[in-house]
This record gives sequence, structure tokens and C-alpha cells, in this order.
Amino acid sequence: MRRLVSIVTTIGLGTALAAVVTASPGSAADPAGDLVGRSFPVDGEIASRKAGPAEQLLSATATFGPANRVAGMPTSTAPQHQFSMPAGSLSVTIDYGYHWETDALTYHYDLDTALGAPSGSEDVRTLLGFGTLQASSCTIEEATVAYAYTNIPDILLYDKKDTPDLASAAGWNCAVLLVDAGQGTQPYDAFVSLLDVQKATPQLTVKAPRRDRLVKKVWTRVPVTVANASPEGIDARDVAVVGAGKGVKVRPASFGALEGQDDSDGYVWARLTKPKATLKIAVTEKGEVVGRSKVKLRTRPAPAPPKVGSWTGGGADFTVRGGKVRGFRISTQTTCGGYPGIPTTTNNTYSFETTSIPRNNEVVGTEKGNQGGDAAYTAYLDLEFVSRTKAVGKFSYFGPARCTATTGFTARLKR
Repeated sequence: MRRLVSIVTTIGLGTALAAVVTASPGSAADPAGDLVGRSFPVDGEIASRKAGPAEQLLSATATFGPANRVAGMPTSTAPQHQFSMPAGSLSVTIDYGYHWETDALTYHYDLDTALGAPSGSEDVRTLLGFGTLQASSCTIEEATVAYAYTNIPDILLYDKKDTPDLASAAGWNCAVLLVDAGQGTQPYDAFVSLLDVQKATPQLTVKAPRRDRLVKKVWTRVPVTVANASPEGIDARDVAVVGAGKGVKVRPASFGALEGQDDSDGYVWARLTKPKATLKIAVTEKGEVVGRSKVKLRTRPAPAPPKVGSWTGGGADFTVRGGKVRGFRISTQTTCGGYPGIPTTTNNTYSFETTSIPRNNEVVGTEKGNQGGDAAYTAYLDLEFVSRTKAVGKFSYFGPARCTATTGFTARLKR
């Protein structure tokens, strides 16, 4: 009878593999249960790993060799009780990542190695454990077990996991590798190693106009560009731009996730309460400030309001009356569906709810609703009256069946 790999807390094993997994007699529930929580003395010190929210784990590497043997080891020098180390040592690396949707920590590792000889027994167990340094000892918090084959020396220790608990795997700083005769036995040989942890912080910057002029006491968008100069793979998460300053009120802007070597344009909303102010803006990642910028703001006179009447142009029609845009309608091309199917294109007419015109003549509106059941849609209208008789705008629609429509237009007052 041969012994195959038995994994603790492993996600995503194929059903074919799972069908032949066996465990040590009397330990089916937790093959490594007797070693989780056990401590092994280790030489060396761990550098401070206190990190801000924006810091990301990349990898952690453990190296096992004769210099890493636990005191009193080995208790057996039989080849089947020793790890083969052709290069003089063994190394294993934990590769960390973050779930794209939940932001939970993910990791995987594998140590594909061998014993010095086939086990010749059903009760030779190998274990790879990770944990934290406590009082100069490595305390195992999670472990992976593999029972040796009776006829071949190969051993594979691996795990792959998503975890919402960032304090668990994120805090590991040491590792243990051992071989024994199963639960409740003393190791034939054991090694303990500190982890070489590699981390990175997204390199975020925020750019904005050096100067801008706003109509006093009117909420106005200030354009900003956020860039992540980190290498590809170092993604920034929960990115936002916040601001503050005497004489100015600010509404923050959320940018979500931003990949390395990528940038994104957006706006923060600002409202001047004094004739001039300095807007101090900062880009944050998971609430931690990463980059800063400034905008000098001054007031400008409110422009003359658009003339009352009917407006048309670029497929759009609407009426200005009572300081509001009313009865907005626009005809434009709509694209639905797409991969793996073929997208369809149709011409459709959309309406938009009545929207107030602020004193700076810049209309920014959002309409959300349902078209029955769960068929939710969102529409956006950006409309600036550049004179009393001319307006420049953009309309966007995002609806069910992956339907989208985006078009720009110029409208004028009907004569």
C-alpha cells in the first residue's frame, strides 16, 4: 500500500486527487493537528513588520539546511528519514496576492522534493508548517502534511488558500520542516527557518490643475488624475482622493482599484466659502495617504444664465425653464451584449429627469432606476452652458443585457 499527499486546509484540489488522499491512522480529521501550536527554537531576530494599510505582501521565503536544524536533530540518519538536499538546502516560497473582488489575502506555496530513499513504511510523515516567532521559538499556526510513498522517495508539500483573515498568513515570519513517524512521535529530523518577507507599497500620485476659478458657494468639479507607478502586479486597492483647506469644502472621490502602471481620471467636488483658498488634496490607498498635491482656488463671477426656451442639436432636445433642464431626450446608438456572442447595435431614444442648473451653468446629473425586475440602469448627463444660447454636453447610459450608449452633443437655443 502506498501513502499519498494529505493536505490540511487546502482549497481547489481536483476530485481525482482527492479521491486517493489518505491520512495517518486515527488522524483523518486533522493530519497535522498534533503539530499545530507546537514550538521549535530558532536563532535570529525578526525585523519589525508593522505595516500601514497600503503595504502589500509579495512573497515570503524559508530556507532549510544543516545550519537550520533544530537542536538535538537528527534522531535518525537513515536515508528514508532525511530530506534530499542536492544543493545543500531546500527553499520554499509563499506567493501572496489579493482577491480582486473581496480584497482577501490569497497565497500558495509548494515544496516539491524527496527523501533520501523510499520510506519502505506507511508511517513516514513529512510536514511543512508556518507560524510566528514567540519567545525565540517558531510556533506553528498552519501546516501541510504528506505521507511518504513506500517505493519512491518523492514528496510534495503544497497549499493554496483564500483567507479573509489578514492577521493569519499575513503575520507569518517563520517556518518548520520535519519528518517523523506520524502523530504523537518525535521527529527523525527537523529544521526551522525565519522567513525572508518581501513587501511593496503602491506608488500613487495625484495631479490636478495648479489653479482653478470657481463660482463662490457652488459645488464644482475639480479634475484630478491618479497614477500608480508601481510595476505591474502591484495593484492599489480602495483608492480615493480626499481634500481639505481653509475656505473650501471638499467631497472625496473614489477610484476603486488601480493596477500597476495604470492611471485614472476623475473629479473631486469643491465649494469655495471665501474669495480664495488653497485646496490640499491627497490620494489614499485603504485610508493611508500615499501622494499629495495642491490647487490654488479663486472665485469668478457667476455667468449669465442660459436663456429660457427650447434647445436642440446633436440628437438632443430639451427645455430651459425655471432654472432647470426639463424634458431632456436624446437619440443615439446603443450597443448590447458582446463576448462570447456578437454585439448588437440599435438606435434608441432616452429621456433624463428634470435637473437644476447651478449658478456656474455646469449641470452634472445621475439617474438610476429599474426597467422591471432586476433590470437596473444608470444614466449620466454632463451639460455646460458655454453661453446664453449654446451648450456642450455628454450623455451616457448603462443598462441590462450589457447595453451601453455614450454620445457627445452641442445644443443651441431655437430661434
